[in-house]
Amino acid sequence: MALNEKLRVALVGTGNRSKTTYRPLFDYLKPWIEIVAVCDPVKDSADDFARSLGVPAFYDLKELVKARPMEAAFVVSPIPSHHSICCYLLGHGIHVNVETSMCSLLVQAQEMVQAARDNNTVLRIAENFFRFPFDRMMKLIAEDGFIGPIKRLTCWHDHTGYHNNSRWIRFFGTHPTEAQAISHVMPTDGHYQLAHRYHESEQYRAHFFWFPDEALVIDHAGNIKSMLGRYPRPGYTELAGSRGAIVQQAGEGWHGIGELRYCTDEALANGGRHDLAYPIVHLGDGRDWLSSHVDLPTGRIEYVNPYRLGKSAYHRRNYYSAAVISHIVDFAETVRGLRESEYSDEDALMAMTMDVATRESALQEGKRLSLPLKGDLESEALLRAKQRQHYGVDPLDIEGMLGISYPRP
Repeated sequence: MALNEKLRVALVGTGNRSKTTYRPLFDYLKPWIEIVAVCDPVKDSADDFARSLGVPAFYDLKELVKARPMEAAFVVSPIPSHHSICCYLLGHGIHVNVETSMCSLLVQAQEMVQAARDNNTVLRIAENFFRFPFDRMMKLIAEDGFIGPIKRLTCWHDHTGYHNNSRWIRFFGTHPTEAQAISHVMPTDGHYQLAHRYHESEQYRAHFFWFPDEALVIDHAGNIKSMLGRYPRPGYTELAGSRGAIVQQAGEGWHGIGELRYCTDEALANGGRHDLAYPIVHLGDGRDWLSSHVDLPTGRIEYVNPYRLGKSAYHRRNYYSAAVISHIVDFAETVRGLRESEYSDEDALMAMTMDVATRESALQEGKRLSLPLKGDLESEALLRAKQRQHYGVDPLDIEGMLGISYPRP
């Protein structure tokens, strides 16, 4: 994008994620975007953030839209607020890139996508997980075909739910046709996940998704951050090909240890145990993730990170900033008509559908459900009632939810 084509963006929400993840990237992102305003009902937070950028601060979304210095918005606010904020912005012709998860209810996700269609606007979800190094590599390796077609993907103790749903959609390049789930809750001794997250129980979830062409995903986890001695992140992921597997398991740091396991003809004739292994190598310079590769007899498969911050910013996981930059550039260039998104609002809606389907299936004792979902859903009714009681308004009431103040953790 040329400098005179930069996307004019308002940042909605100036809490911890905006401060620690988004703000350090804005200088690097100047070829694509220009932050022209910030909006947050917490005046001190909005003022401080705006001052750091030299832009005006707003404390009310309607006042921001009335002034309209922007053509697009980054919505970085609590998940229960996403539906009302996004629908209001989209309804006024403003393009939206909203943080994950997409929203709380499936009907909200459907309304968000419809609002984008009705107003000829772009809605994108800021999903990062399929942009991480192992995911970039596992897709390239699968497309190479070295271990044959991959028909089964198993993921244990990484991250069930919206993030992983998005990963599987991106990997297979299509949407699942069925979903099934079971859930198990056990009591535990009291423990803190974070300073503000205290638990006296653990929920284990096992999710199953059937994709076209006889592909299956098995995605399950309990405590995913090593609480109580459980297997640490990034867990264990195995992609089963016809003569080998792509594997990632826990190691030092969040990259994990990845390799491609291969069976030669001799191995296939003698028990089928793999006799060759090729490491997946992630390279960095101490600050940025530079590239990832695997060297095979047929040649090198490599993904080179196109977004290197150098000295301008830093994240403790060196690939994370690149993933965030990737979804921002994707959004900006999609609005400008320069590319087709890696992850569309229809993909985001399906990831939300998968999440709701697993909740519904677990409530129905593991019933296998066809996708997309149809009819009334017990899990949706329960969550909607819970949010109505908590906030005092129907979560589908856009005006009512816009008036809610969400406490910061």
